[in-house]
Amino acid sequence: MRSYLECIPCFFAQALRAGRMAGLSDEKIIEVFHELGRKLAQIKLSDSPPKTGKIVYGLVDKVSGKINPYAAVKAEHINLALKLLPELIDFAEKSSDKLDLALKISSAGNIIDLGALADVGDIHQTLKNALQMEHKRWDLEPLREKLAEAHTALVLGDNAGETVFDKILLTVITRIYPQIKIYYSVRSAPIINDATYEDAVASGIGEFAEIISTGSNAPGILLDEVSNEFYELFYKSDVIISKGQGNYETLNDIDREIFFLLTIKCDVVARHLHLPAGASVLLQNRPSH
Repeated sequence: MRSYLECIPCFFAQALRAGRMAGLSDEKIIEVFHELGRKLAQIKLSDSPPKTGKIVYGLVDKVSGKINPYAAVKAEHINLALKLLPELIDFAEKSSDKLDLALKISSAGNIIDLGALADVGDIHQTLKNALQMEHKRWDLEPLREKLAEAHTALVLGDNAGETVFDKILLTVITRIYPQIKIYYSVRSAPIINDATYEDAVASGIGEFAEIISTGSNAPGILLDEVSNEFYELFYKSDVIISKGQGNYETLNDIDREIFFLLTIKCDVVARHLHLPAGASVLLQNRPSH
């Protein structure tokens, strides 16, 4: 997905939030703005927003000297989510369609996004609201059919806090489709509050999936940056479930089948999907051939 003019002020807003999180002074944040302005003059609107986002957070890291300013916030979100886990597992167990509900829980968890949102607010209430909303695009049956035939599945992780809710999805997939070997991808190094290997382990993802690094710390999947191991797995997996907006923005034009599972958090992506901001989406992206 390309960038749009509306993305430009968003890049500066992200730089401001990241600068505050890193403890930068106003003068240092202005320094980040100046450098970002110079770099934005050279970017192409054909680049995906996460490709430019990587530049934004790299600048904040450079000026602050901190490589993981969101570490404490990520740990807090994981701990909050783990406290909700028993309630959500019980909710899923009582459902007549466990896969459907597990997908909705996983999608609702995607709201925990400090790249797109300034504040996730009350996580419990946010999740309840997300689960109760109307799901306007929900390609459940195609995914169900693919999982029934699959032997390998790759879940592309997104934010650290939502990994706990992804664990519920992995649990359900494992129980319904025990023949599937599941892989779960994370960023190779910290960026915003995206999940790294340590975050996925803390959430218990390793109980149900093999955790694999993309080989890149981009807040999305830039296939020209990923490791050979990830690239091969990406194209060999029978099913891909891609979590989050950043992964959608970088992969929606890729010529292979992907099931995108996300909560729409900005007007640009909403317009691109022809759906309202705030909607939960399960979208089957089919290859052209």
